[in-house]
Amino acid sequence: MLGGEIMNSKKKILSDSIWSVAGLVLMNVTLQFAVYPLWERKAGEATLGNILYLLSLMNVFSVSMGISVSYARLKNSTEGKTSNVPYIVILGGASILAFVAAIVISFIGGVSLSLLETVIFGIVMCVTMWRYYADVEYKLSLNYKSFFLYYLFISVGYGIGVALFYLTGLWPLTLLMGEIFGLAYVFLRGKIFRIDEGIAGSDVGDIIKLVLVLFSSEALSTLVFNADRIMLKTLIDEVAVTDYYLASLLGKTIALLTVPLGGVLVGYLSKYNGDFKLKGMNLITALSLIIVIFATLACTVGSYIIIPILYPDQFNDIKQYFMWTNLSQVLYFIANVITVILLRFANSRYQIYINAVYAVSFVGICIPFTVYRGFDGFCFGLVLTCTIRFLVSLLLGYYSTLKKRRVKEVNAGGENED
Repeated sequence: MLGGEIMNSKKKILSDSIWSVAGLVLMNVTLQFAVYPLWERKAGEATLGNILYLLSLMNVFSVSMGISVSYARLKNSTEGKTSNVPYIVILGGASILAFVAAIVISFIGGVSLSLLETVIFGIVMCVTMWRYYADVEYKLSLNYKSFFLYYLFISVGYGIGVALFYLTGLWPLTLLMGEIFGLAYVFLRGKIFRIDEGIAGSDVGDIIKLVLVLFSSEALSTLVFNADRIMLKTLIDEVAVTDYYLASLLGKTIALLTVPLGGVLVGYLSKYNGDFKLKGMNLITALSLIIVIFATLACTVGSYIIIPILYPDQFNDIKQYFMWTNLSQVLYFIANVITVILLRFANSRYQIYINAVYAVSFVGICIPFTVYRGFDGFCFGLVLTCTIRFLVSLLLGYYSTLKKRRVKEVNAGGENED
C-alpha cells in the first residue's frame, strides 16, 4: 500500500512538472521564435535591440517584485491559510513605483519613446508584475493543468498583440495583450484576486519585510541575468544587443528552463532524506561536463539551422559567435541547476556567494574586455565569467560534501572513544 502511494506521488510530481515546463516553454517559444522575429522584421534590428534593453530594465523591477510577492505567499502558506488582501495591497503600492520607474527609464534610459509608448510601457511594467505573481494561484492549489492553460492564454494574447503592433506600430501593445489575457484568466477562474477578510496590520508589515528581503535577492539575480543586454547597450549600441541576443538565442532558451526544471528538482530532492556524498558530487560534475559539451554543440548546430530562417539578414554577421555565446548560456544554466541542488544539501548562503562571484567577475572581466575589444571581447569575457560561476558552484558543492564527511568522521571517532 505504501509503495503504491509513493509511486502515485512520483507520478503526480512528474505530471505536474510536465504541465509546468510545457506552459513556460510555450510562452517563451512564442516570444523567442514568433514575437521577437516579427518585431525585428517590422521595426528593424536597432529597434529590437532597444526593446530588448528596455525589457531588461523592466525585468529587474517588475519580474523581481512579482516573483518575490509570490514566494512570500508560498512561504507563508506553509504556516497556515493566507489572505488575498495584503498581497493585493503590496502589489498595488509596487504598481505606483513601477509606473514611476517606466517614466524615469523613458527619460534617462537612452531610448527615445513617444508619450503614448511611455504610458503603455508603464502599464506593461505594472501588469507584468501582477502576472508573475498570479501563477501562485496554481502553485497554492497544485493545479498544474490550469497552470498550463494560464500560460496558453498569455501566449494567445501575445499573438493578438503582434497583430495590434502591425496595425499601430506600438510594440508595448504586444506584451500588454499577453499579460492582460493571463490576468483575465486568473481573475475569472481563480481566487487570489478576490477581496476577502484580510489580516491584521502587523502581519502586513511582516509580509512587506519578507517581500523586501526576497526582492533584494531576486533583483540581483535578475540584474545579473539581464546584464549582457544592459552592458552592450551602454558600452556599444543597440545593434550589439540584438546581435548577441540572436547569436545566443538557443542557449538563452535553455537558460530560461532553469525555473521550471529547478521546480522539478526541488520536488524530487525534497522527498530524498539521504545524505549527499562525494560519489554524488562526482556524478554531478561528470554529467555537467557532458551536458555542457553536447548542449553547446546542439545549440551551435541548431543556430546554423534556425537563425537563417528567423533572421536571414543578420546570419552572416553573427554566425562566428554561435559557439561562444551558446557556451556561456549553457554554463550559466548548468550552474543554476547545481545551485538548486546546493540549496537542498548545502548552506543556503552558497546561492548568494555564487551570484556575488558572478557579479564581481562580470564587472571585472566583461567591462574591460568590452571596452578594449568591443563585441568580440564581450563574448569571450562572458564565457570566462560563466566558467568561473560554474566552477565556483562545483567547488562549493565539494566543499560542503567534504565538510559534512569530516564532521561525521569526527562524531564517529568521539562515539568510539566513549
